[in-house]
Amino acid sequence: MATIEPYETKLRRRYRVLYRTPERKQITKRGFTTKRDAERFARSIEVSKDRGEFINPADAAATVGELGSVWIKAQTHLKASSYRPVELAWRIHVEPHGAR
Repeated sequence: MATIEPYETKLRRRYRVLYRTPERKQITKRGFTTKRDAERFARSIEVSKDRGEFINPADAAATVGELGSVWIKAQTHLKASSYRPVELAWRIHVEPHGAR
């Protein structure tokens, strides 16, 4: 179950939600302007954990550059004539920009 705590900034009161991932790691999400928004977020986290749809925020930050080469290699269902343009487009147009 998530915990909601108020905290003060220079200008106003905000709320933070403390919750645990399915791996039991504690995560804090803060900056909610209303307690109602914080409660809504906490409920959505609990529902996503119950459904097995929870995505760790750290994992959600993966870039196209990190995932693209793995995805390209997984396209084993394509014939060579279909795979080649996809692989070329990745290598020429996308992969060089992933290093930025």
